[in-house]
Amino acid sequence: MNPAPTPSPTLAWFFNVARAEGVSLLLLFGVAMPLKYAFGNPILVPYVGWAHGALVFLYLIALQSVARVEGWSLLRVALAFVASLLPFGTFVFERQVLHAGRGA
Repeated sequence: MNPAPTPSPTLAWFFNVARAEGVSLLLLFGVAMPLKYAFGNPILVPYVGWAHGALVFLYLIALQSVARVEGWSLLRVALAFVASLLPFGTFVFERQVLHAGRGA
């Protein structure tokens, strides 16, 4: 079995941003919002929500950069965008990209 190729610096940056965005989404949905709606304590929502919002913008910038540098198809870019909206989506997308290779 061949080891996975080392991702380019742009792709590695995208994956790091995607991981941070994915974690922020999980924290928002799994911790902050349940605290607010189930326990009436909204203390984390402004902080986690703000961090998640900033990471979404950074994710979109990183997505545009990696799509340009790696020559990704519109379909792959669309899938990356949709992945950012789903819990665990960015992690699944990263695995798919690494498994399929860096191309289109």
